[in-house]
Parts: sequence; C-alpha cells; structure tokens
Amino acid sequence: MVIARHLASSTGVDSLIVGDIDLARAESVARKCGRKVKAIRLDAGNSREVSSALRKKGMVINAALPRYNTTVMNAALRTRAKYIDLALQDPVGQYAADDVWRKKGNTAVIGLGEDPGMSNIFAMYAANRMDRVKSVQIRDGETAISSRHPFVCLFSPATFLTETIEEPVIFRNGRLRHIGKFSDREMYDFPGGMGKLPVYSVRHEEVYSLPESIGKGIRNADFKLALTDDTMKYLEVLNTMGMLSEKKIAVNGSRIKPIDLTLKLIPQPAQLGEDITGKAIILVDVEGSVKGRKTNHRLYATMEHEECYARYGVTATSYLTGTGAAAGALMMIEDGTVRAGIHPPEHLNPDSYLEKLASLGVKVVQKLS
Repeated sequence: MVIARHLASSTGVDSLIVGDIDLARAESVARKCGRKVKAIRLDAGNSREVSSALRKKGMVINAALPRYNTTVMNAALRTRAKYIDLALQDPVGQYAADDVWRKKGNTAVIGLGEDPGMSNIFAMYAANRMDRVKSVQIRDGETAISSRHPFVCLFSPATFLTETIEEPVIFRNGRLRHIGKFSDREMYDFPGGMGKLPVYSVRHEEVYSLPESIGKGIRNADFKLALTDDTMKYLEVLNTMGMLSEKKIAVNGSRIKPIDLTLKLIPQPAQLGEDITGKAIILVDVEGSVKGRKTNHRLYATMEHEECYARYGVTATSYLTGTGAAAGALMMIEDGTVRAGIHPPEHLNPDSYLEKLASLGVKVVQKLS
C-alpha cells in the first residue's frame, strides 16, 4: 500500500501494476492509489506468471516474502526490469549473480526497506563524513501495544519468527561471528520519548554488507531488535512447544508444519488497525574519528502508530518500511546513476536518499557528539 501510493503520486511514474495472489487485496490497494494503478492476480512463486507480468516494465519492487526473491529476481533479469526487494532470502547468496547482472546491464538493489534499507543508508551517510570508522550500531525500537491481540508482529510474522529463532551473526573485531540466541540482552535508551527498551541481536542483513561498503578500518557492526519481556515469553513458549518447527507432524490424518499453523493464527500487519498505539524507531549510531578526533554520528527516524494510521491507514512500521523502498525506487527512476549489478542499499547516494525521505514524510534526526 505505502509503496504503491508513493509511486502513484510521482510524476516520474507513468503506470503501476499491483500484483498479489489475492486479487481482492490487490484491487483494494489499486482503488486507493488512483487511475495510474492496475491490479492483477500474481503468484510470486510462479516463474512464468512473474516473467509475463514484468515484460516491458521498467522496474519491479518485490514486497513478497523473502522465499520468493530468487523467482522474482530471475524474472527481472530475463525481462531487463530493474529489481528491488525489501529483505534478503540469503544475505550472501543473492549477491552471487552480480557478475551476470553487470554483464546484462541490469540493476538490482536488495534489502531496501526500513531495516535493512534505511539503516544501511543512515550508516553510510555518517561513515562518509568520517576519516576512520570504528563501529556501527543499528537499533530497531518498538513500543506497539494492541488492545485486541496479545502478540503482534508489525512486519511479516514469518520473517520475524525466522529472524528471532536463528543464530545471530555480528561483525566483531573485524570478522563475522555467530553468537548464541538472546545471549546479549541490552537495555537501550532510545530518544524521542521511548526510553529504555530491552534489545537483542537477531540475524540481519546489514552486518554482511556494511563493513565491506564502509571500509575505513571498521571493526564492529551489529543489529539489535527491541523485544519486550512479554514477547520473549511468547517466543519461548512457542519454541518449547515445537510450534516454530518446520518439521511436518501428523494431525488428524494430515501432515502439517507447526510453524504454518502458528503463522495462520498470528494476525497479519494489514489486519492491525487503529487499536495499535506506541512508536516505531530505526536508529543508527556510527562511531569513528575525523582528523584524529573521536566522533559519534547518530541518525534516527521515529513515527507514532496512531498518527500514521490516521494519516495513511497503516502502522508506523509499515510506513517506514514502504517509504524506505519507495524512496530508493524513485531515486533509481529519476537519476539512473546506480551502475549495473547487484547492490546493497548503501550503494545509493545517501545524501539524495535522505532528501527523498524528507519529501515523502519521513524526518531523519541527526545528532553529532
């Protein structure tokens, strides 16, 4: 919804197709976005359908689950459509076809949403202003409360559960390291009136690309997600009961994956409405030095769920994620300066990106110390 509305309102976009396996859902988005937008039924896992939909199209923004990335990305390469996705299927594997994309003269930017996406570009913006970089800390804060649902996910529940049950990877002392799940709890003091929240390392895309992109002697990079004590209890119970398992079990003559049942029962972000209160924030702290003097550059964007729902009909998390992708897409459409190949978000021009975010209603706060 958010991506479509931003693109539909741009003079640089002539027409837009919204595809979803649920045609009614796609039609609902199209109706809210104006005459430029057409809805089609589209199965993101069907290579032929995706290739057909992309013929003679300039760009595809893949907002489906990461497991469909390979199918959509390959279709984009075949049809010469520029490609964007919001989260990586494989933080390493998706870059493997970079040489093929460069030879074809086509461009892909992968992991371009809120985080990954905005987070990467915030980090690069700060790093570009330093001579040396020591560390990058990315913190995703959330204080959402629902009056109807005891357990909510404000982005894809499948992605959320996968991130939290996998072993985290961090960049420490100059190399990638695996650490134990929930082994590094930290009480992080967020700005914007959010206060101290418990955050934990989860497996995330930024730590794979940022050290190489930034260079400048960087030694440490990590990503931590705010998880309330109640959320941790729910995750522990689900995991202990085997409800997050992908191994099929027999149930009344059928075989199902327990995680599929869990995901069926968790409300989807689109089902969460005006009863959600609280704030969302994406924050990046970059520590380094300028002319030998130690410096810290903090960038963050925060929004209230109630305000976002009143203005845009979505949660703050949805707005930040969709706007992160739309800003990058509009930059690629308008200036066309991103070279051929497969890129992480930080390869976009950070200065231009922050300007584009501001034009789309996302204010980025900066603090230097």
